[in-house]
Amino acid sequence: MSGRRKTVRISEAEWHIMNVLWEECPKNLGIGLTLGEIVQNMPPEMNWTNTTIRTLIIRLADKGVVQIDKTTGVYKYKPALDKSQCVEEEINMFVARVFDNSPYQLVASLVRKEKFNEREKREIIDILNEIR
Repeated sequence: MSGRRKTVRISEAEWHIMNVLWEECPKNLGIGLTLGEIVQNMPPEMNWTNTTIRTLIIRLADKGVVQIDKTTGVYKYKPALDKSQCVEEEINMFVARVFDNSPYQLVASLVRKEKFNEREKREIIDILNEIR
C-alpha cells in the first residue's frame, strides 16, 4: 500500500462552506463553528437554508474534509484538511482532466494569455528560476 490519501472532490457549493471554516475557525482558536456561526458567515447572496448548509457539512464530513465535535452538546465543525491541501488536489484533478495531466500545458496556457501585470511577471520568472 502506498499510503497515499484518497483524492477528495469538493463541489463548488462545498467550497463555500470550507472557505467559511478556513477563514473563521482560526479566529476562535480552532475550536470549530456551530451551524449558526457558519450560517452567519456565509455570503448573503448564497441565501441557503440551515438545512442546505447542514447537508453540505455532513457530505464534507463523510469525505473526511470536516471534523464534527459532538462532545459539547452543540455540534462544532472545523476543517480536517488545510486549504492548501484541498487547493493542491483540486489543481491536480483539473490538470489531469483538462490538460492531460501536463502542468506544462496549464502554465503555457496561462502565460500565453498575457494577463499578468509586471510584478506578477517578475514573480513568475523568479519562481521558474528557483526550480532550475
